[in-house]
Amino acid sequence: MKLSTRANYGLRLCFLIAIAKETISLATLVKQTGLSQKYLEQLIGMLKKGGIVSSSRGANGGYVLSRGADEISIKDILVAVNDNLEVECVSGDCKDEYCPNRRIFTRLYDEMDKLLSSLSLKDMIDDYKCY
Repeated sequence: MKLSTRANYGLRLCFLIAIAKETISLATLVKQTGLSQKYLEQLIGMLKKGGIVSSSRGANGGYVLSRGADEISIKDILVAVNDNLEVECVSGDCKDEYCPNRRIFTRLYDEMDKLLSSLSLKDMIDDYKCY
């Protein structure tokens, strides 16, 4: 299984915003990730629209989580960046009426959905602290 680039960087951005001691600027995020400002603005826009992060303007402006890291699931982040890991067979877009993959992919998706819903951004942070 391979996550999209958006999913990978969306999770990383949320992690960096969550561990920041205060509001974190876009310039700092650019330095920490090595990604372009334009790409980060797109991702942050998606995360804002998804209710994951909020922003403030001004000299001390930047980004913070819109709620606690323990209240944001990994699934919330993936959905915000438009990567919910659904395949055609699961979403109902499969053109093959007798698709042999439908049942197995539906079961796989359901289990992944449960797992991603049960894991929070705080879990991700806590796992990182172990290293």
